[in-house]
Amino acid sequence: MEDTVKPPQIQVHYEKNPLYRTIYCDGLIGGVTPTNMISLSFYSTRNTIPKSTTHTINGNTLSPGEPSKDSKLGIIREIELGVYINRDTAKDIYEFLKKILDPHV
Repeated sequence: MEDTVKPPQIQVHYEKNPLYRTIYCDGLIGGVTPTNMISLSFYSTRNTIPKSTTHTINGNTLSPGEPSKDSKLGIIREIELGVYINRDTAKDIYEFLKKILDPHV
């Protein structure tokens, strides 16, 4: 019977940073920085929120509010999180996502 030599091993422990949080993400925007890092900013998309609304009082009820004139129109892409990664980390993330998105690869 052959003696097999086990390769060295190390146990990696994971801890959540006190600032850790979970976010919802609709998409991202990014690019390459002047120092050749990859910048990724993750955002969520939502409708605008009026700065204020004006309601008419009818007895004990309020009419639906009219947004103020200085309220924004359109949609908001709220940047939730920014991440800088190097090319090796980007490749690792790419391989990870490829395995999840196409498990037959």
